[in-house]
Amino acid sequence: MSTKLLIVEDDKDISTLLKDYLSKSGYSIEVAENGIEGLQKTKEFPPNLIILDLMMPIMDGYTMLSKLREFSEIPVIVLTAKGQQTDKVMGFIKGCDDYVVKPFDLVEVEYRIKAVLKRGEKNSNNNSDIILYKDLVINKREYKVVQNNEEVKLTKTEFDILSLLVSNQGRVYSTKNIYELIWKESFLENDNAVLTHIRNLREKLGDKLKSAKYIKTKWGVGYKVEKDI
Repeated sequence: MSTKLLIVEDDKDISTLLKDYLSKSGYSIEVAENGIEGLQKTKEFPPNLIILDLMMPIMDGYTMLSKLREFSEIPVIVLTAKGQQTDKVMGFIKGCDDYVVKPFDLVEVEYRIKAVLKRGEKNSNNNSDIILYKDLVINKREYKVVQNNEEVKLTKTEFDILSLLVSNQGRVYSTKNIYELIWKESFLENDNAVLTHIRNLREKLGDKLKSAKYIKTKWGVGYKVEKDI
């Protein structure tokens, strides 16, 4: 599977130049023109790394980076004309991993991408704590769920059930499976704990039983979330 890059840049000449060059190196590329679009595409097209311009309309790069770090540790290389030391310091404070000043050399940019990704591999920081599913961002490290940029307040058990199902998309879990995996106790027949938590979870996510967006019921079998294709 190819490495995914998201380029967030309002200058179409620059984004096209980067996309054409990096595509030839085997990267899968998606492009956004501002920070709002960049955040949306981060959820729709979870990248391995983001190349981020700072000076953009609607939402600038600093703001996008701050909002991104609320739910993800995806590596970010800032690519900008703002080359002052204070600008670089601010970029690192906001959470970028590297900083390249325009005009730039394409070969250098590619080497920096490889270096940042390699550091991430060494640190075993491949965003395994972050699960993106439809419009949900599930942060397993912080026990936090964000839906359409709004946090959904879940109990620990509700969070564990959602995380279990989303981490195993397409797999059907019986009530007994869920109970024994989450509660770590033997399941007793007629125990409605799982049913109650599923119902509460659906309510908090705005999920309807007959037209479920997230948790599907396989009648007589159990529960699942469908694969997010």
